[in-house]
Amino acid sequence: MISMDDFKARLKAAGFEPDEDSLKEMYAALPYLDGMRTRVGRDHHHEDDPAHIFSLLGPRS
Repeated sequence: MISMDDFKARLKAAGFEPDEDSLKEMYAALPYLDGMRTRVGRDHHHEDDPAHIFSLLGPRS
């Protein structure tokens, strides 16, 4: 895992400068984000069917 200083530098390079409390919270979430990245498949193509379809109009009858 990256160090807190490296994490802070990456955020700053991306244009984000969170306060210390937010920075600590985001840094604590990194292991969970990395775990999610390993579980989510990467071989999806544009023409693949979506896993979920949401409609603002509600369910169809």
